[in-house]
Amino acid sequence: MRQLLKNKKGQVGNIPGIIMTIVLIGAFLGAGFLILQEFLTQTGDIAGTDSTAYLGVNDTIDALTTVPDLLGLIVLVIVVGIIIAVLMGVFPGSRTSSA
Repeated sequence: MRQLLKNKKGQVGNIPGIIMTIVLIGAFLGAGFLILQEFLTQTGDIAGTDSTAYLGVNDTIDALTTVPDLLGLIVLVIVVGIIIAVLMGVFPGSRTSSA
């Protein structure tokens, strides 16, 4: 068993890079939301809350709020993919056809 898992360090070795990517995406989203909120406030002060610019920025913020909710699902899919890749390498006989 240990011999079979020895060559699977490639799949498991990707985990730190994946985690770093998810953290960076979260940080960029947070910074982006902060900038958009400040831009929304400034636009409302200058042009008023009925202006096209204010409504456009507000619609953009509303559309982007669904992205952070999906980060948990993305992590789950990545973890399941790594587990499946490791299992497919551990049990190679189940994939081969004898026909």
